[in-house]
Order: sequence, then structure tokens, then C-alpha cells
Amino acid sequence: MTKLGARDAKVFGNLKFDIEPPAPQLALAQEFRRRCGGGRPVLLCASTREGEEALILDAWKARMPQGVLLTLVPRHPQRFDEVAALAMAKGFRVARRSDNQPVPADADVWIGDSMGEMFAYYAAADVAFVGGSLLEFGSQNLIEPCAVGAAVLIGPSTFNFRDAAEQALACRAALPVADAEELVATASALLADNDRRQEMGQKGKAFAAAHRGATVRNLALIERFIPAAR
Repeated sequence: MTKLGARDAKVFGNLKFDIEPPAPQLALAQEFRRRCGGGRPVLLCASTREGEEALILDAWKARMPQGVLLTLVPRHPQRFDEVAALAMAKGFRVARRSDNQPVPADADVWIGDSMGEMFAYYAAADVAFVGGSLLEFGSQNLIEPCAVGAAVLIGPSTFNFRDAAEQALACRAALPVADAEELVATASALLADNDRRQEMGQKGKAFAAAHRGATVRNLALIERFIPAAR
């Protein structure tokens, strides 16, 4: 900012930390868990981008943990049908959110083909991988899954959220995965270790809470330049 000519630049933090998980989304998460069979473990791969789903599905097929439901939520709605077809072409039994039905017990993959429900998907997951980070897309928002206490995994491409990713990794609120194979291996280990998942979830919530407040600090500064009402 100073290079652009700002004389008194101030940084008050990341506004994305100030979002609160909406109560209706948390309630929907409980409904998602019921639809997925209640106690069935869920690995969520959220906001995935082009090319990532194929890598994840291949790695999942190679060492799919028994009884675990893989949930794929593509970043862009125009790819919902494409990703569902890809999973079926690879031999998986597929269900879809848009069916608005309980997920069959024999389904391998649940496609989250809906909009505006990401908090619900995150809150319903046991382990959440943040998409856009496996390939060079720069990652999607990892603050949201931390805020609801999911055990978070993130790939190597994080340039869109570099500071937040580095901080989350440093405090062990998230774990890094180098590729799809490590994603599945790490997720499998976490799904088998309830205590470690809970510890990560607690660290994630603490991480998200510790960085809140940027909105209030920005508004306080803006108010200094607004004339008082007369």
C-alpha cells in the first residue's frame, strides 16, 4: 500500500475471519449427518476445481476406507453433472444432494450439488479437504472449516490464502497434504483417530476466534472520517 502512495497504511486483519457460521446452516449439517447414515464417517472435499476430482477419485479407489462416505462439492455449479458422471465412470455408486433423499448405505460418493450450503457441508464432515489447493488454483477459504471445528487438510497451492494457511498449519489447526494419495492416507488416519480429530477441531475453532475483529477495527477507522451527525 505504501508503494502505491499511502502515507499512513494500516492493516487490521482478514475480514473473512469475522464470518459466523449461520445457525440454519448448522442445523442443516445435522440433517446432512442423518441423511448420510448418522454415524457413518464423512470425508469432505470442498470447492474442488477442474482436474482435482479425478485425482481424488483415483486415490480414493486405490485405498478407500471401508464404510467412509466421500463427499465432493465442486466449486462451480456448471460442473456438478460433470463430476457426478466422472465418479460413476470410475465405478463408484453415486448419490446427489439434489436428490433430497437419504444417502443409500451402499453409496460411495455423495455429490454436493447445491449452492449456499458450504458451512453445512463443513459442519457435517469429520475431515474436510479444502479444494483449489491440490492443483495450482491458490486454494479456497480454509477459515470456514476451521470455524466449525472440522479437521482440515490443505494442499500445497495456497497463494490466495497464504497468511491464513501458514498460520493454520503452524498451530496445527490444519495439516498439509502434498497430493491426492497423501490426502487419502492422512484422512484415513484421522478418521481412525477420534481424539486427534477433536484436538484439531478445537485448535481450528481457537485459530478462527483468535483472528476475529478486523471488521470492528476497520469501521472504527472509517468512522473517524465521517462527519458527526448534526
